[in-house]
Amino acid sequence: MQNKNTKIEVIQKALHNWGGFFIPYQMALHELESDFKIIDLEWKTKHGYSPIEHLKTRMKTLKSLVEKIQNKEVSLTQEAVKNEIKDIAGVRIVTSFIDDVYMLKEHIKKREDIRLLGVKDYIQEPKSSGYKSLHLIIETQVILSNEILWVPAEIQIRTSAMDFWASTEHKLNYKYQGESIPEDAKKQLIELSKASSFMDNEMSKLRGKLLTY
Repeated sequence: MQNKNTKIEVIQKALHNWGGFFIPYQMALHELESDFKIIDLEWKTKHGYSPIEHLKTRMKTLKSLVEKIQNKEVSLTQEAVKNEIKDIAGVRIVTSFIDDVYMLKEHIKKREDIRLLGVKDYIQEPKSSGYKSLHLIIETQVILSNEILWVPAEIQIRTSAMDFWASTEHKLNYKYQGESIPEDAKKQLIELSKASSFMDNEMSKLRGKLLTY
């Protein structure tokens, strides 16, 4: 335990000294947030409807980053962390309909200022807990005064029902931090995930009647 705590302290100290390392990630979040707000406005203007219900950006917390460096046994260098950990910067986009999740994915694939590096589709293949979301690992272009950076980030896209479920699971995990969630609560979460899927599927049928573009 002492060795583990010592290692954590070493990683934390190193990261504290990497202040400038995190600035490009913050720039990337500003860039992505601006891009999607423009798309949101454009689609509302053209179609009277945008698939983006709301959008949230976040930087991975120091605690979470330390845990990931440990779990993946990443070398404690800036280059290794940048290459091995792609979700230091994150964007979550919430939509009304499942179809809109994949429409946004196709839009992202076509953009010249974003490179799609990887996809984890937890909608088609949910986690055992019942968690559903589409995760895209990307690089976004950040144009500076004298250079262009490509900064990695993760974009999570999910429906409102999926987001509500994920928020509930997160609160349960926080409450039982360090302990297992009771089995009855786990079973209830899985049933609620199934119910949210049913609602999403029914909403998708309604989408086809409401929207024509």
